Amino acid sequence: MLWIFLGILFASIAIGLPIAFGLGIAAVVMAILSDIPLSILIEQSIRGVNNFPLLAIPFFILVGEVMSHGGIARRLMDLAGALVGFMRGGLGQVAITGSMFFGGISGSAVADTAATGSMMIPPMKQQGYSAPHATAINTVSSVIGIIIPPSIPLILFGIVTETSISRLFIAGIVPGLLIGFALMVTTFIMASIEHAGQTRRFELGRLWQAFKAAWLALVLPVIVVGGILGGVFTATEAAVAALLFSLFISLAVYREFHPRELWGMLIRTARLTGMVLLLLAFATVIAWFLTINMVPQTLVRQVQAITQEPFLLLLIVAGLLLLVGFVMDLTPAMVIMAPMLTPIVTSVGVDPVYFGVLMSFILGIGLLTPPVGTCLYVGCGVGRVSMEQLVRAMLPYYAALLVVLLVLIAFPGIVTWLPDMAAVRGN
Repeated sequence: MLWIFLGILFASIAIGLPIAFGLGIAAVVMAILSDIPLSILIEQSIRGVNNFPLLAIPFFILVGEVMSHGGIARRLMDLAGALVGFMRGGLGQVAITGSMFFGGISGSAVADTAATGSMMIPPMKQQGYSAPHATAINTVSSVIGIIIPPSIPLILFGIVTETSISRLFIAGIVPGLLIGFALMVTTFIMASIEHAGQTRRFELGRLWQAFKAAWLALVLPVIVVGGILGGVFTATEAAVAALLFSLFISLAVYREFHPRELWGMLIRTARLTGMVLLLLAFATVIAWFLTINMVPQTLVRQVQAITQEPFLLLLIVAGLLLLVGFVMDLTPAMVIMAPMLTPIVTSVGVDPVYFGVLMSFILGIGLLTPPVGTCLYVGCGVGRVSMEQLVRAMLPYYAALLVVLLVLIAFPGIVTWLPDMAAVRGN
């Protein structure tokens, strides 16, 4: 069954068929070969999407839309400029810091690439950055948005593996900051080599003015992260609260978009949510087929026969996920691979919360690599550069991300200490 599924999946990718449809075709073929009534497919697909935490996905997507059009993202970028604009690399450092702010609210790497890139790339070119270098910084920093909470991939991982989404969110905070720091160091080095990126003298008055303009926007991550850490909200409730607050400050305080623009935002949100839910529905059917055919259990036994050393196993799994990320987008890769790989790593004592963050990060790197990297295509469009130019400019940043990946594999405590500490305080 596993080989039938993989064969149909990769055939679908090869002919350009949407992966969701490929999963549906695989499910039907597997049902026919197993002599299982097709009505079971309907039952399992409904079970896959009949999940309350899934409501967080459309709400967080819509939050990102409101931020981009309602003046929130721009104010956060202004604050980032006042905060780190004095550092070597100038606006490059601002773009990364702004992505940390923006990603900590929207949860979407693609939204981050489009929103920050459109604001930051033109002025970065004026500061001496080449178009590919400016685009590379804004594109690569988008991976922070799927690690720092809220994170749509972490929500999906929590649902398909029945792992606490709140713990996953908390676990993503420190790794997200570490990724941001690594990218800032790389930008510092590259700006020194290329003599790009003018710096501005740090001015406390300018920082204060930027903070006063953006302080309401900064309440959003406090609502999301603080509410979850404090046990006030579940992840889903935090998404609703963040949406209501972002709508309030965008419409009533900043007044930078008209209520009639909400219709377009809702349409875009519905399209993306529908894609995610269709993938999840069919992936649930596939996971059910593989489970009743003992595929995960067989994989666990075979991998344990190779190694039971967590570090070596995680290196093997990381290599596999990097390869998957080259040919498959993050969302389908997450809903397909997470149910198969999580039992393998947990069988040698790896915390599923840790693995969820690690898997999101690795597949996030896939968003930045050809041939199917979604963020690469968005970056090329926003920065008006070719794919070859952008990939060449991103090589130092790929190296930085791989260094962070090795650090997270070697020291799992970086990921787990904060959720463990929160659990202790909760008890």
